[in-house]
Amino acid sequence: MDALVDASVATIARNGLTNLRIKDIAAEAGVSERLVSYYYPDLDGLVAATHRKASEKYYWNRLRTIQRHRAPEAALTELIASGLPQGRGDVLSSVLYELSISATRQLQHEQLMSNLYRDEVSLYEQVLEHGSKTQAFNLSGPTNELARSFVALEDGLGLQVLAGTDSLTAEHAKTILLSYARAVTGAAL
Repeated sequence: MDALVDASVATIARNGLTNLRIKDIAAEAGVSERLVSYYYPDLDGLVAATHRKASEKYYWNRLRTIQRHRAPEAALTELIASGLPQGRGDVLSSVLYELSISATRQLQHEQLMSNLYRDEVSLYEQVLEHGSKTQAFNLSGPTNELARSFVALEDGLGLQVLAGTDSLTAEHAKTILLSYARAVTGAAL
């Protein structure tokens, strides 16, 4: 049931995963606790459904972002922007970071995080390969390694943005990634 998953997203973003309770999800969704338990007999099932939906939404939003741009330079710039949280209030990013903690303890979450990572790398590979083929980019290394580096930088910088690190705003994180992009593509971004 999508409404329960959406309520779970909002509740995790607000309270964190360790404080997630069916009672709070039910209140967020405006339904009874019994209804939540009917559709999701255990909280782990709802958390897994939430993780799956959040990952899919994040990926598809980013894919649509790069599909809007024919020029690889614009696609790369927008892909970078779409991968960073917009600040502490970025619900989807907050939830994905929160759920990534579960990847170390539960196989289902590990698989979801692995799939999301693979999908994010593929987005960068698409843009970098297109830029290389059209000679808009002069890549400094293998496409897959560069794509993995972009995702790693996004993840690390994004976590700092969400944590509210004083010296790192979303805009500053984007500037750092764009600087890296210029260095590894040779493009004027």
